[in-house]
Amino acid sequence: MIRYLVFLIFLLGSVSIFPDQNEELSKPLLRVFPTFRPEECEDWAIMPFVCKRCLWEGKRYAQQIRFFEDGPYRTHGCYTEKKGFEVLEEK
Repeated sequence: MIRYLVFLIFLLGSVSIFPDQNEELSKPLLRVFPTFRPEECEDWAIMPFVCKRCLWEGKRYAQQIRFFEDGPYRTHGCYTEKKGFEVLEEK
């Protein structure tokens, strides 16, 4: 009897009745954009001020996109080959 009770508790603990709505559907996508001049940030960057700050620091503008059931979530930041993606802190 105790074995069945332990098995039932284990089974119920491993199954989620209510799935997490904010569960990520896939691995994040990293988009790194080539930029050579600050003027180019105005043409295509979703957040031009982030793009310009990345350029001034000698980095490239990048977006990390995470996919959820309710849609994509974008994090904007800078990218370098050495450090990878870094979220640009608000100052």
